[in-house]
Amino acid sequence: MDMERKLEKVTSRTMVLFGTIALLVLFSNPRWWSCLIGFIPVVAGEALRFWATGHLRKNEELTTSGPYAHLQSPLYLGSYMIGTGLCIMALNPVVWILASLVFFISYVPRKQEIEWGRLERRFGEEFLKYKREVSYFFPRLDPYPEGSKHLWSFAQAIENTEHQTALAVMFIAFLIVAKLFW
Repeated sequence: MDMERKLEKVTSRTMVLFGTIALLVLFSNPRWWSCLIGFIPVVAGEALRFWATGHLRKNEELTTSGPYAHLQSPLYLGSYMIGTGLCIMALNPVVWILASLVFFISYVPRKQEIEWGRLERRFGEEFLKYKREVSYFFPRLDPYPEGSKHLWSFAQAIENTEHQTALAVMFIAFLIVAKLFW
């Protein structure tokens, strides 16, 4: 990807994310116990994201295997779990409240509208049925009965660049933990 295209990807959404992370780290007041407790949702959220990206075949098919058999947006749920865990680690409830409001009031509805439109155009009735039966954000206990049987693939997770997300999350967690010693 050339530099011009990379710069085009730096959107207001990206700037809000970087600003939120900077505020979280700068105004963090971690304790050893908050780092231990917050680490749990961080790891669980990243595990969910890795599981999801190992099933996600963007623009090839409607992904309904793995976590997508239980909810439409496992990547968003995983990201929210990571953000919650980082805020717990940082002992920063203000950033968590503000980020949650932006996430649920602005980001998710906008992304949902865009994704639903794209998926409906591409997959038609197959997507509409999936949308009716599988919740966007709250997992169903039993898997979607018409879900595909694709197996998880590490190569697919790497193709979807989840390793980069995992490294970024580890770096942010490291910065928060490092503040224990500042």
